[in-house]
Amino acid sequence: MAVSPNERAVDGRASNDVLAERLVLDALPRAVIVTRVGGEIALWNRTAEELFGWSEAEVLGRPIFDVLVSADARHLADAVMTQVVSGEEWKGDFTIVRRDGTERRVFAIDRPVVDSAGRTVGVVGVSEDVTGRHLAGEGHLTDLAERLALALDAGGFGTWRWDMRTGVVEWDTKLEELFGLAPGEFDGTFDSYVALLHPDDVAATLETVQEATRTKAAYVVEHRVVWPDGSVHWLQGKGRVIVDDSGEVVGTIGCTGDVSEQMRLVFEQDRSRAMAIAAAEAERLNRERLQFLGEINDALARSADEREVMQNVTRAAVPRLGDWCAMIVLEESGDPTPAIELAHADPAMVAYARELQARFPYDPDAPTGMPQVIRSGRSEFYPEIDEQVLLDAGTTDEVRDVVRSLGLRSAIAVPLVKRGVVLGAMQFANSQSSRAYTEADLALAEVVAARIASSLMNLRLTEHQRRIATTLQASLLPDSLPTIPGLEIAVRYWAAGEGTAVGGDFYDVFELDDGWAVVIG
Repeated sequence: MAVSPNERAVDGRASNDVLAERLVLDALPRAVIVTRVGGEIALWNRTAEELFGWSEAEVLGRPIFDVLVSADARHLADAVMTQVVSGEEWKGDFTIVRRDGTERRVFAIDRPVVDSAGRTVGVVGVSEDVTGRHLAGEGHLTDLAERLALALDAGGFGTWRWDMRTGVVEWDTKLEELFGLAPGEFDGTFDSYVALLHPDDVAATLETVQEATRTKAAYVVEHRVVWPDGSVHWLQGKGRVIVDDSGEVVGTIGCTGDVSEQMRLVFEQDRSRAMAIAAAEAERLNRERLQFLGEINDALARSADEREVMQNVTRAAVPRLGDWCAMIVLEESGDPTPAIELAHADPAMVAYARELQARFPYDPDAPTGMPQVIRSGRSEFYPEIDEQVLLDAGTTDEVRDVVRSLGLRSAIAVPLVKRGVVLGAMQFANSQSSRAYTEADLALAEVVAARIASSLMNLRLTEHQRRIATTLQASLLPDSLPTIPGLEIAVRYWAAGEGTAVGGDFYDVFELDDGWAVVIG
């Protein structure tokens, strides 16, 4: 389309200059059209006659919209005319209708024609036929579309398009099938799509879509869908956001496929990997526990009495079984004040704990902790020590402040029981920086407690035997050895083996009528 600034006659009466100008216009290989501001045709060169099928005499003075523009394209033609009349150039493809009713695709450049005062007085346009190239492009696009459709069908993919301006979501029948719907059953709303997602995957899916629309980036979502029959399927969607000429996001487009089998394999691999890791971890823990039990046995073997047992064991337990280890052993004599031993990796914490021990002496009637374990003979297990646990235990505000100051996170208290007799209790605790105890830790603590209880019981039995033997020996031995003329008598005790206690043996030397008797028993 084009506009002329004036109405020059182009018949045989025109001047030679005008004829020269017209000859030039007719010789151009592109159609040249000049219209007034209102759209009336003022000039129409020979190439325009050949391209559009109208002679110049037939179109002069007629609105260009009536000659070349179909009803469907009228709104675009009006917009182009408005833009050019306002002083701006327009260029682009445009579909026109020839005199015989056929359509042609042209590439046009329209520019305003202005007078000396700067006013737009017309529009001049130059057009060339690009129908062949356009059809070739359409054919190429059609070929690509067919190839894409075949690829989507072969891969089992469904496609969608979401127009955020209208709220309409378009699904093809394959995508409906992937969501377990019959053809045409999807109602075309985003909310209906969300309703089909597995409830546990809704939040993450929406977050991914929102982030993609915010950043205008491609995105991938993997989520489960629940079919009407209750079965669960994994789908993977790959989408891209659509933006308009101003850069505003107006929707998304993409395709979706079923990845249930792939996810099943992934889950199986993850499960196998997790089982292997768990087995290795169990083996490591078992090895460490056996090593720890060996260290406890060594600590017991080095102990000659109960106090050494308490010291050696609590130190061996830290930090293997806890940041803290405390042991209480009841006095065999019945003294209500038991023996107490503490251990911590930080000596300063031990000193602080002893200060607390002085502030809070042992209370055999305390409702929780080692006093309760000693009374009941049952373990106490606190995987997580929080405010609610402390409140449920009936602790005072002062005790809760102490627990916070120590940073206790998890605790185990186990009784020292042998032959139905409770000898005391042990407590292990981890601070906030350490891991929480598990049931396996509780079982290990109970095994350790049983061995310690056996050692304490054996030490006590040995002491009982020693006292009995000593008492028996004292009752059987003579107060002194007699003096025998011509002899020197001395007594020496020598144990038969290393570590063998001497006790219960007896001897005597006494006079007979005709001599002396020596007795050893």
